Amino acid sequence: MARASKRELVLDTAEALFIRNGYTATGINQITQEAGIASMTLYNNFKNKDALVMAVLERHHERIFQSLDETLAEVADAAPGERVIAVFDFFEDLMDKDIEDHDGLFTGCAFSHAASEFRELDHPVHQIAATHKQRIVTVFAELSKELKIPNPDSVAQTLLLLIDGAQASAQVMGDVDGFDRARAVAEVLLGLDD
Repeated sequence: MARASKRELVLDTAEALFIRNGYTATGINQITQEAGIASMTLYNNFKNKDALVMAVLERHHERIFQSLDETLAEVADAAPGERVIAVFDFFEDLMDKDIEDHDGLFTGCAFSHAASEFRELDHPVHQIAATHKQRIVTVFAELSKELKIPNPDSVAQTLLLLIDGAQASAQVMGDVDGFDRARAVAEVLLGLDD
């Protein structure tokens, strides 16, 4: 197996274990055992466990935003308000896929989990989580500016809160309809409910 594919195997295995057990509760030995590799193979690809966590999150971030960019490109000719709603639809679809992949259980936002386990704001893992959330805010801010919304940055932060709240409600309470309510609030906030 080529080094690149072993690296992907480690990333895939670690990601599955982090989702199931959490970042700090998952040990290197557990990852190597489940992946069927020697610990030296892991350390040839990742300096330490934090570097592995960061690589998993960076890859997840890139995949999400590649898909979100494709989604937004598909609705590029739509009104900015419709594109905002497309972002909500996108994250709801991610949740639905996660539920499907995990036997009816929503595992939550990987970045929120990482930030809660690596609480120090300057920790590199926490920084990746913050960067991910900020990128969502940036998308919303750009769309809010197109709508000529006053205080687009503040509105964008509020829209992120709605997405995070819908995800948290789904994970904690099993409320998979939270995105419907979040979308409705976003429409009021953006003046799209007329």
